Amino acid sequence: MKKKIGTNGIDIRKCKLTVAALICIFALISVSAAVCEKGLWVASIEKNGDSVIFADHDDSQDNGGWIHLTGGKEIQLPQPLSFSYSGTNCVEKAGVVVKINKDKDEELKYTYPYSTHPFYTEKQTVKMDYNGPSSFKNQAVNIYLVKGLGVSSMKKALVDAKCKSLSEIFKEGVNYTKTCATLDKCGDMSKPLTFDSLEPGSYGIIVTLADKQSNVTKVLSATCFDVVNYELKTKADNNIKEGDNLDVEMSLKNASSDGKFTYGALLINEEAYKAEINVSSNGTINGTSVSVNDIDLRSLGIKSTNKSELTNAAQAMIGEGNGTISVGDENQDTLSLTTFDLPAGKYFLFTGAYEPGKGLVGIDQEELTIRTTKGTSPI
Repeated sequence: MKKKIGTNGIDIRKCKLTVAALICIFALISVSAAVCEKGLWVASIEKNGDSVIFADHDDSQDNGGWIHLTGGKEIQLPQPLSFSYSGTNCVEKAGVVVKINKDKDEELKYTYPYSTHPFYTEKQTVKMDYNGPSSFKNQAVNIYLVKGLGVSSMKKALVDAKCKSLSEIFKEGVNYTKTCATLDKCGDMSKPLTFDSLEPGSYGIIVTLADKQSNVTKVLSATCFDVVNYELKTKADNNIKEGDNLDVEMSLKNASSDGKFTYGALLINEEAYKAEINVSSNGTINGTSVSVNDIDLRSLGIKSTNKSELTNAAQAMIGEGNGTISVGDENQDTLSLTTFDLPAGKYFLFTGAYEPGKGLVGIDQEELTIRTTKGTSPI
């Protein structure tokens, strides 16, 4: 954990106080271990006698306490992918108490150490590894693979009055498997753990200490991933001239011919592809702000899943002159991206397919270059 002294989904109204923001970062990207005993635990959540405490982490791949996933289609992550939090160190609402191990005027800052994140299809093997600090050497741990674990399920466990305790995440109706292991002398898993033939859906992996305390769960690390229904193939030029449109053809392998799919394509300049997430809060909804790359998410004004509204919001996030996005009509699998205002340089092309009732069913990524036309002779 890096500490800096100072003060300081997309619809912010869906962010229940600071809780959802903390869960997004600490639970879904990773919550993991520090390199020294002094700052071992960074946050805790208490509800109805249950307590979950989260281990701190740093930006080291070797001993920062991160879960590393391999084996699928590697999708490029923003660089840097960082998160910072400033504000209150204690929030209490509706019987839920969130505490953060920091002084009032400290800013917590984390940078995710990996540059890619995998997506999987049913036939691919999910391989996970955990590299923690020596503080957890020789510790017994439980590794949970939880189907459907995400922001919404954790938020329900935290803020839904009908959910009496945090432990209900692992109770009846939740599909999970548990693996027991012992960390080695360095605080790492002795060998990677594999999961085969997972059906499509969202999954979470949580590593906890195998303590005997029934009402306290000590989380060392957590991450999430998706198994999509189909392999998505993308065909597009990898080298175009400034001003030329980019035609993108997409196809879903083994998809039903009568399926109803919506395809989208996003082109973004490599230098603009970053995500610096900042959260500040005084413990109230009105006093909580979330920004990405200095853009306040409340300013995007997203109130629905309307295609036009989402497209405009995504374009605002990308920034003028940094990229472009296009979403087709039903089953329109060929799109044309306008690049007339994009400068020469290296770009990432992301493509995806959405199916009603299933969500994201295919994803792909390519790299391409827009080359300059300056200094060339007209033909």
